[in-house]
This record gives sequence, structure tokens and C-alpha cells, in this order.
Amino acid sequence: MMISKISAFVEQVRPKADALPQIATRPLKACLWTLILIGVAARLLPLVDFDNRLFWQYVTEDGYLLQTIARNMAIGLGMSTAEGTIPTNGVQPLVTFLFAALHFIAGGSKASGIVLVTLFSTVVAAAAGYYAFRVAAHAFSGLKHGRELAAAAAAAWFAAPHIITHSMNGLETGLYYAAILFTLNYYLSLVSDSSPPFTLAQRLVLGALLGLTFLARNDAVFFIGGLLLAHLALGGETAGGGRRHRLNDCLVAGVTSLLIAAPWLINNYALFGSIVPISGISESRGAHLGQNLPGVPANAFSSAFLYAPVPMALQKVSPVILMSLVSVTLSLLCFWFFAARLTLASRRFFLGYLVFALCIFSYYGLFFGASHFLSRYISPLSPFLWFGTCATIFFLLHLTARTLAGFHRAALSVALAAVLGATAFALSDVVRGYSKGTSQMHRQVVRWVQQNVSESQWVGATQTGTLGYFHDKTINLDGKVNPAALRAILQKGHVLEYARNSKIDYIADWYGMADWVKHDRQFAEEFEVVVRDEQANLGVLRRIHPIQPRS
Repeated sequence: MMISKISAFVEQVRPKADALPQIATRPLKACLWTLILIGVAARLLPLVDFDNRLFWQYVTEDGYLLQTIARNMAIGLGMSTAEGTIPTNGVQPLVTFLFAALHFIAGGSKASGIVLVTLFSTVVAAAAGYYAFRVAAHAFSGLKHGRELAAAAAAAWFAAPHIITHSMNGLETGLYYAAILFTLNYYLSLVSDSSPPFTLAQRLVLGALLGLTFLARNDAVFFIGGLLLAHLALGGETAGGGRRHRLNDCLVAGVTSLLIAAPWLINNYALFGSIVPISGISESRGAHLGQNLPGVPANAFSSAFLYAPVPMALQKVSPVILMSLVSVTLSLLCFWFFAARLTLASRRFFLGYLVFALCIFSYYGLFFGASHFLSRYISPLSPFLWFGTCATIFFLLHLTARTLAGFHRAALSVALAAVLGATAFALSDVVRGYSKGTSQMHRQVVRWVQQNVSESQWVGATQTGTLGYFHDKTINLDGKVNPAALRAILQKGHVLEYARNSKIDYIADWYGMADWVKHDRQFAEEFEVVVRDEQANLGVLRRIHPIQPRS
């Protein structure tokens, strides 16, 4: 009863939208192009200042872990860290091989490699923005002005600070956006209320794209499951040849995606004992059930309302959790009733992405650790959540306009104001990002090691991404890319004995690491504190009797 009343109410509002004569005005188009240019310029900012900005503005600690492995592959050391001495699988495979190709083209030059990674990431982000428009056009295809709304939604998504930062982090995130959206566009282009059954070629192509999306990031298994479930469940006995034919579509596409993923899964199990990369095991170790759950609603809100991010300090505050839950839920309900239910393609998009979102929320909220990465883990849901927000804004315009002429004026004014506001916000974030683009959370560690440690000496750290890229002889101690360190942590709960028995001369990281000498007498007999600077966030330990000759 409630659903039928809501549907009837929406149908009363919809004629205002259908009667709207023109929404793509010149000022609006100018704002959209400005957003696109801001998104491109922001991503290319690191190239403005090679000495102080190239390495520090976007590439994260984990991004440098991946870049180190990719570079080692390019110079013939295989998928490894620590100057080729420690094999690893602590990466997502597709992007690692692509970045390895860029480092090969760069001839192993660390600076040139990051230049090519920056350019490549910008191109991939632009492709993702284009396919965000194509997918949004499918999602809004039941609306008379769906393409205009799709263009605004995609341009604003591309230029959003949240998306710029994640797409340029040196990791797989930007490629994952593009893979999801490219796959969705291919699939939705085949779907209509009267679409013929999939051919074998279309099933195989869909399966191949799903497999590549999995190789872009392994949690795409949830995306694959959601899309195939929506394909099977929606359409009745007529669309796509009926349920039996659609079940065969799912089986062929699913098996094809598994065959494409199989070499990576077999490699993981054969060499490292688990199909899950050791980075995932490291990040989830010690996690207790539901520890990340309080942070999920606020991060979902930040992905749904890209220009109103929730500060990390407020994410687990009860009123913020409640506000986030209510806002995101209402936005998705409005998206469904106003736009998504109107065509088969949009219904399948909505259900497939909704299942994907619920799985991501459940997995990372209930079973995973590393809560500081929630924003990145949830950000691939942003196209779906953000499109819901855009549909909601469009619906509210219809709802509040008392007359048709009033709606025309309100729609144009509010749309222009919203896009102008997004443009101003994006531009201000670019300026803010530029002002802070010469710093990074581990730059001080790199600087100290470069100034005080010879290239022939071994350095250890729990966080070895940034340091390991600039100092080749660096051994990871948190287990994210080091199987031996991970094994020590899982068996003993710490790596103090592992570090003590290793060839490490220095341990350099954040200042709290210097307190390791307080936790183990034998370790304190081997290492001494050299630096413990809380203000600089730097801690350094030195082996009292060095193993490596000093030079």
C-alpha cells in the first residue's frame, strides 16, 4: 500500500519534468566543461613542480608499495620488494602489470616512472568520467532530460575532490572505477525491455570484462555477483529470452570471468598459500567482528554527497551515523521511484549496484580491519550513490515548484547554482591541494634515510611503501608485502624477533616505532634509539653492532 501511494505521488510530480523544454543552457554547459577542465588540471598538478610535487601530492604509502613492485617487475626483479629479494603478491594484478609497463618504458627511472603513472592515471580517470556519463544516461534513460542530468552528474563526479584523490593515488582505484563503468556500459547497452537474447559472443565478452574487473580489484566478486543476480532476477519470462536463457547467460559469463581470474588465484594459492593476496590478510588480521561498521554510513554519505564530505573525526559520532543512514537511504529510494524503475536497464543497474553496495558495506564493515581505508574501499560505489543524489535533487525541484513556469525557472536556476557551487568547491579544493601538495606522511622518513643511510645498508619499517620506493634495500615489517614478516606476526604477534634476526641495520618509521626497544629485552640489546621526534613524526632505530659494512 505504501509503495503504491509513493508511486502515485511520483507520477503526479513527473509531468513537470516531461514538460521542461530545455535544460542544457549555455551557462550550464560552460559550467560542466569547467568542471571537466578542473578535474583534468587537478590531476596534472604534480607535473608542475617535479622537485617538490611530483612524488608527494597524490601517490600514497600503499601506492608506493605498488609502484615499487611494478618497477621491480620492469627491471627484471619479478613481483617482489626489497631489491628483488622478497617475492610478494600483495597487490592487485591488472594495474600492477600496466604500471610495470610504464616503468619499463621509463627505463627504471623513478621520476620518469611516476610521470608516466600520473599521465596514465589521468587518461584512465577521463575514460572513467566518460563512461560514468554513458552509464548515468542508461540509469536516467526513463527521464525526458536524462542525458542532460547524466552529463551534469558525470562531470561533477569526475571533478569531485574525493574522486580526484582516489583516482591518482598510485593504486588500482582509478582503474577499478573505469573497469566497473566500462563493463556496466557494455552490459546496459545490450539491455532493453524488448532486447533479444544474448548471443554466445556477447556472453563471452561480458564474462571477459567481468574477469578483467576482478583482476582490477578482487572485491569485484561482489560486483560480478550483483550484476549477474540483477540480470537473472529482472525481466520476467520475456526479456532476453526468458529466465532459463538468462541463467545460461550468467553461467557462461560467470565461468568466463573465473577462467580469466584463475591464473592469479592459482598463483596466490601455489606460492603464498591463499587465494587472497597477503596484503588483504595483513590488513584484516586482528580485526574483530563489526569493528568498521560504525564508519560505514558516514563514508557512504561522503560517496553519495561528494561535495559534502564527513570529516574522519565525526564519522563514528551517533548523530552523524544516523544522519548518514537516513540521507543515503532516502536518496536511493528517491532514485528508485523517480528514475531507476522506469526501464529494464535502469532497474538492473539499480539492483546490481545495490547488491554490490550491500556486500561491500557488509564485508568491510563486519570482517575487515584497516578502518582508515574505508573511504577508498567504498569509493567505487560513488557512481551509484552519487547518481542517486543527482536524481533526488532533480526530483525535489519538481516537488517544490508550484507551477510549471515556476519549475522552469527553478530548475534552470537551481541546476546552474548547483553546478556553479560544485565548480567553486572543486576549484577551491584544487587550490588547497596545491598548497599542501609538497608534503606526504612519510616524506620525513625518506629524507632522513637518504641523508644518513648508505644505499648498501638495509632498512626496515612497518610502512615501507614510500621509503621502499626511494631506498631499494628496504624490508617490510607489517606483512603487507612480506610473507615472512606476516608469518611472524600471525605466529608470535610481533616482528621484533624477525627484525632482530634479519639483515636490517636501521628501522625508520613514525616516531612511535622507536618505543619498540621498551617491549623486548633482546631486541633492545640489538637496537638503539637514534631519533624519536614526535613533532616531525619520525623514529629511527640503529643496530648496535651493524651487520652490513658501512660505506
